[in-house]
Amino acid sequence: MELLRALGSLIETPSEEHGAVARAVGLPRVPTPAVHGRIVAFQRRPCASIYLGADGMMGGDVRDRAAGFRRALKLEACSEPDHLASLLTLAAGLGEWRGDQAAAGDDSRAGGAGTGAAGARAGALLLAQARATLAWEHLSPWIRPYLASFERCGSPFYEAWAELLERAMDALEDDLGLPDYLPVSLRNAPELPDPRAEGGEAFVRGLLAPARAGIVVTRDDLNRLAGDLGLACRAGERRYALVGFLSQDAAGTLAWLSDHAERWASRMTGRGPRPIAAWWTARAAGAAGLLARLAEEARSAAAAVP
Repeated sequence: MELLRALGSLIETPSEEHGAVARAVGLPRVPTPAVHGRIVAFQRRPCASIYLGADGMMGGDVRDRAAGFRRALKLEACSEPDHLASLLTLAAGLGEWRGDQAAAGDDSRAGGAGTGAAGARAGALLLAQARATLAWEHLSPWIRPYLASFERCGSPFYEAWAELLERAMDALEDDLGLPDYLPVSLRNAPELPDPRAEGGEAFVRGLLAPARAGIVVTRDDLNRLAGDLGLACRAGERRYALVGFLSQDAAGTLAWLSDHAERWASRMTGRGPRPIAAWWTARAAGAAGLLARLAEEARSAAAAVP
């Protein structure tokens, strides 16, 4: 359980204490706050609402559900209840509290206090259920896409951190014995809008909402797109950059994004619990298909211009 708490702390802005924590869990040297800002804070803010919300923004129903979960456990309010550090700290705490309750039940039973033992065992069972709910509804639905976004991010520390956390999540999920139905956030996630029916603005916004498109598009991805196609990358929000790419070379941009979605579908295959991995794989594959069709239409439209 301490591993989850440690890894949660290491996604926050680096401090002096982080060096000892990183060494304890076998990670490389902690990067500077500037590296954290460029790789994490600016491009990969670790909040569930960004990856599970319909608009790809912080807050909303996803954060509200995380806050409600804490209230149900009678815990203090948290400014960012859907932040990865908060969720991993809570997962570690629930595991420790469950162990304490189980130990109390064993002690009571050994001492002949049957009623006390039964109460402690019931408390341990409730904490085990709470821990499974936390993992299934608030961590597992988004953690694999988030961690996958660190692959080849340019920081040995964060690449190793993501690999270690994924292994820790695998172990946690195996221990909990999770269900085979989809978490609420994935069941309720709307699909990527088709620009031919819902307009270009809704389409571009949907591409940047991971739960709608099934992919993560970072600023580094957009820089690679610009480099591969020889396009000018506008400063500012990713949405403006995408709109600029589409205005310069719609067919090329759409085809590049289709390939990106295909690769993302492959990366998600078999990663994490079966229902969740299958959902992300299918969502990314669906986006890849739509983008490929749109690219072909854009090429045909361009060829038809005299």
